Amino acid sequence: MRARLRDIEQYADALDATPGVGGDSGRRSPGYGSRPPANLDVIAARDPRSVAHAVGPDDIDDATRSIVGTLAALALWVRDERKRLGEPPEAARSGAATIATESRYLLGRIDWCTRQAWVDDLADDIRELHGQARRLAGEAPPRSLAPCGGCGGPLFPIGDTGTVAVRCGDCGGTYDGLTLLTFGQRLAFEAMGAAS
Repeated sequence: MRARLRDIEQYADALDATPGVGGDSGRRSPGYGSRPPANLDVIAARDPRSVAHAVGPDDIDDATRSIVGTLAALALWVRDERKRLGEPPEAARSGAATIATESRYLLGRIDWCTRQAWVDDLADDIRELHGQARRLAGEAPPRSLAPCGGCGGPLFPIGDTGTVAVRCGDCGGTYDGLTLLTFGQRLAFEAMGAAS
């Protein structure tokens, strides 16, 4: 579950709504049917208002889920279960839910969750969301570019090809612009020093 949660963050950063990028969105109409100028599945996955999970037996569970919405729903479920079972109160989340905040919350409670009878349901939900994010990102997770200067975690590119920025997969720190150049220069000097 930990690896899948980390992958979901990386896949979400790699999502590109440009048509034809990031996997197959299913059967297309024959001929010259109208096509939107974007991958609607990627847009739905990025939108917190999209369905987070099937609600009832008549609902279609294979619809594209909101990544942040699903993670927020899972985190709320864990929070509610912890409260119901008399665990120490937790600080309320400040600000809007993000993929990073909800992922980190779940990562911090995985050990506790593994001791609960419903952990298999949580694991299934994380597995399904991971599969969707992986499919939409084009199967392969992004490769780490370098270690983070703050914590040593993996740095991954964020945004599209026109954006030069990286985000740490562990601490969530982002580097762009002059900060990224300074960081790259420091890595180069360290590599030259190690080679001497």
